[in-house]
Amino acid sequence: MVRRLLLTLALAVPAASLIGVPSPAHADDGLAVTSTTTFTVDAAAGAVRVRGEFRLTNTLPDQVNGTTVRRRYFTGFTVPAPAASANAVATTAGGSALRVTRRPVPDATDYVLYDVDFASDLFYRDTANVVLTYDITGNPPRSDNPIRVNPAYAAFGAFGIGDEGEVTVRVVVPDGFEVDVLGSDTQVSTENGATVYTATDIADPEQFDLFVSARNDEALVSTPVTTDDGDRFDVRSWPGDAEWQQFVGDLIERGVPSLESLLGRPWPIDDELEVRQAYTPYLFGYAGWFSASALEIEVGEDLDQEVVLHELSHAWFSDTWFSDRWINEGLAQVYAGMVVTELGGTPTSPTPIDPADPGVVALNDWGDPDFTNGADAREPYGYNAAQTVAQRIVDEVGLDRMREVLAAVDARTIAYVGDADPEVVDTATDWRRFLDLVDEIGGATSATDLVEQYVVNPEQADLLTPRAEARDAYAELAEDGGEWAPPLGVRRRMSDWQFDAANPLIDEAQEVLRDRDALDGMSAELAVGYPDALEAAYESAEDELSTVSEQIQAQTEATQRTIDAVAAEAADDGLFETIGFWGTDVPGLLEDAKAALTAGDLDTANERAQQAIDTVEDASSVGLQRAALTLGAIVLVTTLVVGIALLTRRRRNVVAIDIATTGEDAGEVTPE
Repeated sequence: MVRRLLLTLALAVPAASLIGVPSPAHADDGLAVTSTTTFTVDAAAGAVRVRGEFRLTNTLPDQVNGTTVRRRYFTGFTVPAPAASANAVATTAGGSALRVTRRPVPDATDYVLYDVDFASDLFYRDTANVVLTYDITGNPPRSDNPIRVNPAYAAFGAFGIGDEGEVTVRVVVPDGFEVDVLGSDTQVSTENGATVYTATDIADPEQFDLFVSARNDEALVSTPVTTDDGDRFDVRSWPGDAEWQQFVGDLIERGVPSLESLLGRPWPIDDELEVRQAYTPYLFGYAGWFSASALEIEVGEDLDQEVVLHELSHAWFSDTWFSDRWINEGLAQVYAGMVVTELGGTPTSPTPIDPADPGVVALNDWGDPDFTNGADAREPYGYNAAQTVAQRIVDEVGLDRMREVLAAVDARTIAYVGDADPEVVDTATDWRRFLDLVDEIGGATSATDLVEQYVVNPEQADLLTPRAEARDAYAELAEDGGEWAPPLGVRRRMSDWQFDAANPLIDEAQEVLRDRDALDGMSAELAVGYPDALEAAYESAEDELSTVSEQIQAQTEATQRTIDAVAAEAADDGLFETIGFWGTDVPGLLEDAKAALTAGDLDTANERAQQAIDTVEDASSVGLQRAALTLGAIVLVTTLVVGIALLTRRRRNVVAIDIATTGEDAGEVTPE
C-alpha cells in the first residue's frame, strides 16, 4: 500500500530531460523501505496517534551509455492512511520539516494518501530517514467505515509500509483499556504501564491484517433508567453519542413492560442491569449479546429496536430457562418482533429455510457461538431456523397458552400434570421438556414435526417414535381415567422420556382402572360411594400399583358382600321367615354397611353385611323354632284351661253330692 514517486534524470553533453512514473512498493522497484509504525491510543484526546519511521534507500544504479549518464532518483514517497485521519506532519529524522500533502483517492472513501517530499532528491545509494505522524480521529457513530475513536472506545486497523521482512508494527494501549486484537499474530508486552502489541519482521506487509478494538468502559457516559415497575437499568453510552443513549433509554421504558405482558412473567432481574454501547459484538459478526452472570448487555451503535429488545428478552430466554441455544434465540427474536410491532415498527421475518444452505445444521447441534474466530455460515442459518421454528410454535399455541408454558418453565413444573399442584422437576428445560410443554400445556400438534425436521440429529430422532407411541398410550390412560389423573410414576417417566419404563406402568394402571370401573358399577347399584383415598392412592403411586389394586379389590369384595346382603334381604319371605325376622333390623344393618363402604370402613361394612346375610339365612329356622315354641305354648295353655275347667266342674259336682247326702240346710248353701 505504498506509493512512491520515481523520477529519472538523463544527463548528456547537449541536453537533459525529466520523466516521472509511479512505482509499486517493492525494493526491486528501486526504493528499499524499512519502517516501524506505532499506533498509540490517546484516550484523553480521543485520538489514535500514528508515528511512522521510514528508512528509504534508492537502489537504482546509474546507467552509462557512451557519453550519456542516466541517473534515476526519487523526489518523495506516498503513504496510505485512514480517511478519518488528520494533522499529518512529516519531518526528517533530525526534525526538519518536510512537505506533506493529503490526497483523496478517486472512488475510495475509506482511505486517503499522504504524499511526502524528500528534503532533496534521492539518488542511487542515497538514504532518507523520514518521520510521518498523523491522528486517526475516527468516524461518527453509525458510519459505514468501522474506525471509531472516542475517550471510551477506539477501533482501527494497524498496518505497516515497507519491504518483506523489513516492517514492524506496534500498537500501544494505555492502562484501563480492554483490547481485542483480530487478524495477524502479535507479541504482547508491557511498556510504562501500557500494553504493547508488536509484530516484527513481517514477511508479507501487503497481507498483514491487524484490527484493534480497545474499550475503556470507565469512560462511558452513565444514564440511569427506571421503568414504571421499578426495574433498574444503567445505560452507558459513548461520549458524544446522546442519540444512542436516548434511543436505548426510551426503548427500555416502553419495551420492558411490553415484554412482561407478552410473556406473562415479571422482569426477572432484581439488581440493576447495565446496557452498554460497544462495537465489540460487530467484530465477531453479532449485533449484541447478553450476559446473565455479569448482568450486562452489550449492543452496537446502530439504532435498531429489534436488536435491543432481543437482548433485553434474554433476561428471560437464557440458561435459567432453557438449556438449548436455539430455543432461547428463537423465542427471543419472536417476542422482540412482537414488541417492535406494538411500538409501530416492522420486525424482521425469517426467510424460508433452505436445505441447501451451506450452514445447515440440526439446531440441537448448533452449539454456542465462537467468540474467538467470529460467526461462521452456521450462525445466520441457526438464527433464521430457530426463529422459524419458534414462530410457528408460538403461532399455533397462541399467546395465552404460551404464557402457561413459560410459567411452567419458570416454575420448573412437570409437563404431564395431575390433579394436584404440579410437581417440580430438577432437570433443565431442554428441547425434550420444551416439546412436552408445548404439546401437553400448549396443545400443539405440529411441534413434533418441526422438531423432527429442523431440531434433532439422527440419534435424537430415534427417540420420537417411542415417544409418540407412549404418548398415545398415555392419552388413552388419561381419557379412561376420567377424574382419575394418571399416576405420578407414569407422569414422571413420561417427563423423563423413560418410555420403556412408562409403558408397563401404563398397562398396570389400565388394569387398575378396569377394576375401578367394575367397582363403580357395583357402587352405583348400591347407590353408595367409596373413599377419595382410592383415587389419591392411584394418582400418587410412583413405582407400582399393586397396593392400589389390593385396596380396590378389598373395597370391591366388601361392596359385593353388601350387594349379596341386599339381595338376600329382598327375597320373598315365608311364614317362618317372617316369624324369624321378628326382633331383628336387617335394613338397619344394610344401611350401616353402605355407610361404612362410603367411608372406607371395610371391617364394619363386611361385619354388618355378613350379619344381615346371616340373619336372612337363619330367619327360616329361627321362625320355625319360634313357631314350634308358640304352638307348644298354645297347646299348654289350652290344656291348662281345659284342665282347670274340668276341675272346676268336678268340684261343683262334689258339692252337689254333699248337699244331697246331708239334706240339711240346702237352701243356705252358696257354692264357691
